[in-house]
Amino acid sequence: MNYKQKIIFTTLLDYYQSGIVDPYLENNKYLLLKCFKFDLKRIQETKIEEDKIKKKNFSKIDDVINTNGKNLNNTDSIQNPILKAEKLSYLSNDIVSLEQSINSFEEFYSLRGSNQLLFGKGNPNSKFLFISEPPSYREQLEGKPYVDSCEELFDKIIKAMGLISLKENECNIYVIPSLPFKPIKNNINKTSDLELMKPFLKRYIEILSPSYLVLISKIPSTILGINDFLRIGDTDGYVGRYLGIPTIEIEGMKSMIDNQNKKRKTWNNIKLLMKVVEQKNG
Repeated sequence: MNYKQKIIFTTLLDYYQSGIVDPYLENNKYLLLKCFKFDLKRIQETKIEEDKIKKKNFSKIDDVINTNGKNLNNTDSIQNPILKAEKLSYLSNDIVSLEQSINSFEEFYSLRGSNQLLFGKGNPNSKFLFISEPPSYREQLEGKPYVDSCEELFDKIIKAMGLISLKENECNIYVIPSLPFKPIKNNINKTSDLELMKPFLKRYIEILSPSYLVLISKIPSTILGINDFLRIGDTDGYVGRYLGIPTIEIEGMKSMIDNQNKKRKTWNNIKLLMKVVEQKNG
């Protein structure tokens, strides 16, 4: 598959997970066959094999807990996915073990639509922690929080803050996705992936212990449950605090590209945060 086909293919996958494209409808089947010359039967067989490999690679929840020297005796707690997520996150004392716990947590509905997860990038010792939007399929494949025009805009914001981007050797930021996978539509009565991610995301912040926190788009604040606290509608900018950390919310990259007016709120919040940084540095 060439580069252009990969872009088209990942876009169609996004549409498929959103319920816009069904590869088994005749019209869409014709489109896929013409664009990629795919054997749909082989795609199905490959997906089955990938699912088998994923099940083998995913550690069982009990294995992760036993590795940390803990044992859950309360069967009611084990059956509750939110309590299970909270216990797993609590048992993680560093980023590596936390990400292993996320990777092994099979309660995430969206994992069925992900080939690989996207975890933190950059310098984990940075004072600045950015929590980005969930990745697209292409961002998952490339292992980057943003690509193309979104990556360019993100780098501009980083440089405007006087920081060093992910592309540089001396990078002084750390970026984690609010969800390490692209969320897919949940058509069954099941706990939301946003609810299940909350204890893991909170634990990320506790372990990294940054001096400043930047939430990108409304998704991170929704997961953490601090929408009202951050006064999202304040276009003049507002610096709040989460776990005692100065925190701002900025618009999502694609949202700003599509609507230039949204850059104003982002810039106002960034300026306010940098004033806090200057005051702290004296």
